[in-house]
Amino acid sequence: MLAEIKLPLEHPNDTEAEIVQWLVEDGHWVDAGTDLLEVESTKAVNVIGAESSGYLRRHVAVGDTVTTGAVLARLHATAEELAGDVPGAGEGGAEVTPSEEDSGGGARFSEGGQRELAASGLSPALFRGRGLVTAQIVREVAESLASTGGAAGPVQRHAIGPAKQTEIDRLSAGAGALASALTVRFDSAPTRAALLGQQPVQPLVLAVVVHAVAQVLREFPELNSRFAGRYAEHYTRVNVAVAVDLGQGLRAPVIKDADRSDPVEITIALLDAMAAYQQRRLSDADLSGGTVTVSDLSGEDILQFHPLINQDQTLALGVGGDSRLPGHPMTVTAVFDHRVSTGRTVAAFLGRLKTRLLEVGQ
Repeated sequence: MLAEIKLPLEHPNDTEAEIVQWLVEDGHWVDAGTDLLEVESTKAVNVIGAESSGYLRRHVAVGDTVTTGAVLARLHATAEELAGDVPGAGEGGAEVTPSEEDSGGGARFSEGGQRELAASGLSPALFRGRGLVTAQIVREVAESLASTGGAAGPVQRHAIGPAKQTEIDRLSAGAGALASALTVRFDSAPTRAALLGQQPVQPLVLAVVVHAVAQVLREFPELNSRFAGRYAEHYTRVNVAVAVDLGQGLRAPVIKDADRSDPVEITIALLDAMAAYQQRRLSDADLSGGTVTVSDLSGEDILQFHPLINQDQTLALGVGGDSRLPGHPMTVTAVFDHRVSTGRTVAAFLGRLKTRLLEVGQ
C-alpha cells in the first residue's frame, strides 16, 4: 500500500462529511494531484485529491457520511496489492458487529450503515446474509421499499446533504420557520377574455391555473415532493388537490395526473367534483393521493392569502383575485417547505407559471 486517503478536518467544528461523488473509477490508476472525490460538509463541498500515484481502491460509497480521519480510499503500487484490498474495511470508521438476534444472520454494519439504518427505521433483519452492510446498501433497500402508500404512486428518494440538513436544524429552532411564501401578481382580464365562448366547454380559470401548475411542476420536481427525514421524496405523478368549501366543510378532491390533462378535461373533472361535494358523494379515493394543493379564493374577491401546506406535500398554492380592481388582478402565492426547496427555486417556478398564464391571453 502506498497511501491512505483520509477525510481531512477542514473546519474545527465540522467533523463529518457526506460523499457526494467519486471522480475516478474504482481500481483505476491515478497520478499524484488527480481529483478523486467530492465531499460535502455543513460548510461547503470540497474536492479531495491524490497526494501520490497508485491504483485506487474505494472504501466509501456515494451518500455515506464519514467522520474526520476515516479512510476514504487506498492507493496501491501494484494490481496484486489492489486485489488484496477488501472494499469497505475503512468506511465511516470502525465496523460494528450486531448480535445474531439483531441482524438476523450476522450482518456487519459499518458506522455509516448503522446511522443510515437508524435514520431509515428499517429492521436489521432485512439485511440477513448481506455480510458488510454499508450506508449505500441500506439506502438501496430503503429505496426499493419506498412508496407513498396511497394513490400518489411511487417516489424517488434524493438524499439531503449535510449543508441543507444544518439549515433545516437551524430553521426548526423557530416555530413555523420552515414555511416560506412568495407571490406573483398579474392582470387576468386578457386571460379571461381569451376563454370566453370556447367550445364545446368554456374552461374555468381555475382549471387553466391547475393545468399550468401541473405542467410547470414537471420542470420543478423538487416542489412535487415531501420531506422524509434525511430525504426529499419526489413524486413520480402530478396529482393536484383542489380545496373546495361550499358550506359543507373543507374538502380537497384530487385531479389525478393533471399534467396529462388539458384545461377542458380539468374543468369537467372540477365540475364533477363540486357536484359530488354538494351531493356528499366524495369518496376516500377522490380525496387521496394529492402531491400539491391549490386553493382558490379569487371568487370571493380575496386578492392574496397564504394557504397551509398539507401533510406529505412541499407546496401549497393560493390563487387570489379582485374583480373590482382595474384589469381584474390575480395573485398566486406559493407557500413552500424550506426543508426541501429554496426561495430561488420557488421564484423561478412562479415566474414560469405566470408566463404560462399570461400566454393564454395572448
